[in-house]
Formats: sequence, structure tokens, C-alpha cells
Amino acid sequence: MDNEVAEIWDANADFWDAQMGEGNLTHRHLVAPAMERLLDLRKGEEVLDVACGNGQFARRLAGLGAHVLAVDLSEQMLAHAGARSAEFEGRVEYRRLDASNPASFQDLRSGGFSAVVCAMSLMDLRHLPPLARALPRLLGPGGRFVFSVTHPAFNGTGMRRILEEEDDGGTLVQRGGVFVYEYLTPKVALGLAIPGQPRPQLYFDRPLSELLRPFFEAGLALDALEEPRFPPEVVPTRPTSWIGVPEIPPVLVGRLRPVAGRRGGD
Repeated sequence: MDNEVAEIWDANADFWDAQMGEGNLTHRHLVAPAMERLLDLRKGEEVLDVACGNGQFARRLAGLGAHVLAVDLSEQMLAHAGARSAEFEGRVEYRRLDASNPASFQDLRSGGFSAVVCAMSLMDLRHLPPLARALPRLLGPGGRFVFSVTHPAFNGTGMRRILEEEDDGGTLVQRGGVFVYEYLTPKVALGLAIPGQPRPQLYFDRPLSELLRPFFEAGLALDALEEPRFPPEVVPTRPTSWIGVPEIPPVLVGRLRPVAGRRGGD
């Protein structure tokens, strides 16, 4: 069990649940719509939600007709998830599971899931190979793994959001942007997902090649990728908000599928 990560998320659970609720702006406008498009969920499908947090995406999928097993490392997050899920009894089950531990997936039924999802949490996992290696066994025929993550190229701890002002022909114009100074070297760093959270969380920054490598090695192939951005009607909440940088995507959403004859196993 990754005790360090668990302790951080247990400490943040009350604040996180209050702020996240049933999805913040990023989840409602970027994450959920893109993941749902790539998931192409069918009513009655069995879905495994890895690192589910307070369960908001698991409940969203249950509302679309799925049966969801939602797992997370944090007991306090799972407590909040359960408290919010009374209306989904029988459609959402919560269970504690450390996705960075290879042994964690052994008790899950082979071929038991039509889909596995991980919403904005791969950057929170210390180790990706355990999940990657488990996917070919867990997914049934036609199964897919849909994930979202802070964009590795633009939205890691090696970047800074900036605001510049210029004189454009006599008119002062402000433009938001992103200054990236670290990308290729994987690193572990503390940061804040939501300003004001009690404790900074651990981010496991990886370039795109390292993010996907464990899944490719496990016998999966990437067959869809989206870089969603906020629609123009969403108003920035602060000068350096991602909402004000429409040409730079803060989120990456992808879909991977097992390749026939290349089962990496776990």
C-alpha cells in the first residue's frame, strides 16, 4: 500500500469532496464529455473506475446505465463517495484498491469489464505498469481503457501560467499563455490541484512517451486521442485561468485497446 499517497488524499478528502461535488468546471466541460465520447458506453456494461476519488465520474457512468466498480486508495475519499451514492445502490460499488500495487488486481475477475476508466488520476499513480499489465486480463471482448490526465506537454509541475501585456497598435492587449521549462525527464513533485487544499499532493510527471510506454508494453494500442478546451461561453475565474488560454489544452484524453495476440498479462 502506498501509505504516503494515501495519507495525503485522506487529509484532502473533506476539502476535495466539498470543492469537486459532482464535477468541477474542468470535469464538466473537458473531462467527462471527452471521456464519454471515447467510451461510447452501452447500457448494462460493467465498468471499472480506477482512482475514483469521491466517485463523481462513477456516478455519472451509472446514470448512463453502467454497472460500476469504483476503486480508490483513500479510505476517506471512499467514505465521501459512498455518502453521495445512495440513489445508485446496486449500480455502483466502492472498494479500496492501490492501483500502483500489482497484487491489487489479482482478485478482480478476468474478462469481467467492458471498460476500465481512469479520470484525471494517472499523474497521481506512483507506478503505472501494474494497471497497464492488468488491463488485457480484466477487459472482455471489445474492451477499452479510457483515461484523462493533466496534459503532459503543457500542464505539469514544470510549467508556469503567464499573463503578458503588449501595445498592439495603440491598444493594450493582455494574453495568457504557458511557459514550459521541464518536460522530458520524469519527476515527482508536490503541487496543488485545487487552491486551498490542506496538503499539496504528489504529482508523478511523465512525458507522453513514458506515460504510454507501460500500456504499449502490456499489449495495448492507442486508437483515439482528444485535447479538449473550454467552450467560449465559459468565463475565466482568474487572469491566469486555463479558460483564458483556449489554444493550449490543459487535459489529454485517450483510449487504448488490447491488441489481439499481444496480451501483456499481469
